[in-house]
Amino acid sequence: MIAFPGGSSTFLPAYGINVYPYGYYVTFLYVILVTYAIVKYQLMDINIVIKKGTVYTYLSFLILVPCMVFIIFAQRFFFGKINYVFSSLVFVVLLLSAIVFSKTKFKAERFIERTLFRRKYEHKKTLTKLSKIVISFLDEKELFKKTSNIFIQDLEIESISFFLLDRRKGAYILRAFRELSPKIKKLPKDDIFFKWLKEDGQIIVKEELERFIDDPKNKLIVERLNSMESEVCIPLITRGELIGLINLGKKRSGDMYSHEDLELLANFANQAAVALENARLYEDMKKTQLLMRRTDRLAALGSLTAGLAHEIRNPLVAVNTFLQLLPERFEDKEFREEFLKLTTSEVERVTNLVNNLLDFARPSEPKLNKTDVNEIIEKVIALIRVTAKKKRVIINTKLEKIPQVMLDEEQIKQVFLNILLNAIEAIPNEGTIWVGSRSMQKNGLEYVQVEIEDTGKGIPKRILDHIFDPFFTTKEKGSGLGLSISHQIVQEHNGFIEVKSILGKGTTFFVNLPCRK
Repeated sequence: MIAFPGGSSTFLPAYGINVYPYGYYVTFLYVILVTYAIVKYQLMDINIVIKKGTVYTYLSFLILVPCMVFIIFAQRFFFGKINYVFSSLVFVVLLLSAIVFSKTKFKAERFIERTLFRRKYEHKKTLTKLSKIVISFLDEKELFKKTSNIFIQDLEIESISFFLLDRRKGAYILRAFRELSPKIKKLPKDDIFFKWLKEDGQIIVKEELERFIDDPKNKLIVERLNSMESEVCIPLITRGELIGLINLGKKRSGDMYSHEDLELLANFANQAAVALENARLYEDMKKTQLLMRRTDRLAALGSLTAGLAHEIRNPLVAVNTFLQLLPERFEDKEFREEFLKLTTSEVERVTNLVNNLLDFARPSEPKLNKTDVNEIIEKVIALIRVTAKKKRVIINTKLEKIPQVMLDEEQIKQVFLNILLNAIEAIPNEGTIWVGSRSMQKNGLEYVQVEIEDTGKGIPKRILDHIFDPFFTTKEKGSGLGLSISHQIVQEHNGFIEVKSILGKGTTFFVNLPCRK
């Protein structure tokens, strides 16, 4: 922008205007600026050069040329003569002013907003905070907590409460509150107050309604607001349904809620309604996933039932035999000692097996603890050993010394059980399964890797990429959930599963769990 008008001075002498050719110096400056722009902004793409060059040329002719013409004619009109050096200087000053203005405009606006319109600025800042919270949280409790903090600290509100619709109970339930002792914790969905609130869809301010208290409708609404200790009631409506409401108490300053306050609250209500509905859907999804995992776990136990019954019956038969012989050989000290030793060990084995089974079957909340992965492997192998023997499958282990891993034992047990049962099913008549564990490094992180290799049929390449898809199965009676759930569990532990398979030779699963210090 400086080079073009400056460079034009080199042509003026040709028209009889004696001006020193400053353009030589400006042109040199132009070359330097263009070179810097090309290097910094990577403008070597010819399309970008042509596009931007065309735009700047067009703007130059559209804005700069008329400005220059206006300055020249203004001089002739007011002074009767034209000084082209002065015209160029005026033009450069105006150009620099425009550049400085564009750079400082935003900062100046913010400064004026913060000093002369502080209240509006603070409201804007608060709305931005609330918007970030609404976008970033899927957990209902965290959403209530963070929102309450902002309302109480930034808007200086004395108290706040949240009522949400419980569709199963057909009522609005008090889910969270701050700085108050609630008198009501549950309100029926068919309450006339909620019908009015849904139809109107606007924020209710108690102080405004009290001016027209003679109206029966206003009187009932005020009574309901008083019962909830609410000065302002914000409806949360999404998809035409009133999913909840937020009640705000008085301001600590004693001021009324201003127009800016209500505008801020209305904007927040629209976002909060969507966020709470998303949080509810997220909770429903988690419950569904948990139910699917329990179903898969019970299905795995069903596959083990026959083998486990056999595993329990064998020691009981041995104990029963010794009990029948005991009256005849009671005086035999050696027999009694042998009986005591055998029955104790057999009962202990059955107890451990049953306890292991109950731990696996019992629903429990996820708990992360530092755990030895080798111990989990040994427990799972104990559960499936009889099932493997029935198909003449030998299970060999090579468990190296590995660091403990922060994990949920029952969930990881489910992963290994699913993979091992699949491995047994993949072996048609007889074969071998190798289970190994080791430490490994990947991308600078330390992992515990569990390798499960079988000599089964293998997995065709065309379906290998789909084995972790939900409900994908090649079995006649399979649910298609086992590997999908296993994959999800390992991902939730920040790990990953890798699979290698050769058709007709077997498949190897690598379960990688990060070592957290």
